[in-house]
Amino acid sequence: MRLPASPLRRLLTTGVAPVLLVMLLGACAQQRQAGYYDTPRESTQSDALHRAQGNAAPTAPSQIQLGFGEDTQKPTAQASANPATQADALPRQLAQPHTFLGTVPCLSTQPCAATRITLTLAPDGQWRARSTLLNDAQTTLTQLGCWVRVGEQPLRIALRTTDQQTKALLEFVGDNVLRIHTLDGQRASLDYRLTRQPDTDPINELASHPAQPCTGIEG
Repeated sequence: MRLPASPLRRLLTTGVAPVLLVMLLGACAQQRQAGYYDTPRESTQSDALHRAQGNAAPTAPSQIQLGFGEDTQKPTAQASANPATQADALPRQLAQPHTFLGTVPCLSTQPCAATRITLTLAPDGQWRARSTLLNDAQTTLTQLGCWVRVGEQPLRIALRTTDQQTKALLEFVGDNVLRIHTLDGQRASLDYRLTRQPDTDPINELASHPAQPCTGIEG
């Protein structure tokens, strides 16, 4: 004796079920947004940009990029120049922002303490520095100004303060070392050096100061 066909079996045998299945899948597909399965792929370029920006949103074009972090000062004519053009015109030691660090003993004939110096050079001609007395970490001096090239073989730069005084005369030893010739008007009698650091220190204490109109050349 044959049993009556169930409703599901009748649907399968009549061809209605495949039609319903196609319609159901089509409705689900319409609910997916365009590009739902197109997940972005990581790339070397995007990863490098992500790291360079410190996981932050890109900086607006009107902001100055000095290598000191996210500087939001108003742009100057020098800073508005094409960064690639500026970098191409510079020697390799100055084409990228770098921080140098070292300890310098007292160069004066008067009693004074040794000083730990952090110096950051930017390709647009600006420099920032932090000097901390080793016997008193609470005593810190910050300064800024413009560097200028005063020699080529070997490469030498002078640090000028905002009042056009010479803070220091420095000489590059390769790419990673700065030899101090003079500091605060005192000539170094021994070989004192600042060593390039793996990270750039923005000297954030000076972040509120306006950008300096530097040229990077003697004038």
